[in-house]
Amino acid sequence: MDTERPPTRPLDSFARVIRDLQRVKTQQAKLKARRQDLENLLKAALVATDAQMGAVGTVDGVPSVSFVPQQRTTLDQTTLRKRYPEIAQECSAEQEVWTFRLLNP
Repeated sequence: MDTERPPTRPLDSFARVIRDLQRVKTQQAKLKARRQDLENLLKAALVATDAQMGAVGTVDGVPSVSFVPQQRTTLDQTTLRKRYPEIAQECSAEQEVWTFRLLNP
């Protein structure tokens, strides 16, 4: 992996955009926490009577939210690497990705 630092470029004309982005990210974090609180409240209400089945919640008789179990198949990469390291290596792919970070929140 390349450890050389990228060049700097002045973005003084974008200072307002960066400040707006900082505000948006702060608001997003607060909204995410609020959303989680509200969802947890509704989930608790939906499974209060039968945690095995889940439920569909209605408002004025109209379905509004649901919380039901579903099955998902996943690949346990840790187990794959331990038991079949050659196969894990063979199936690994390296790729370049670009990462955007707000450096001074």
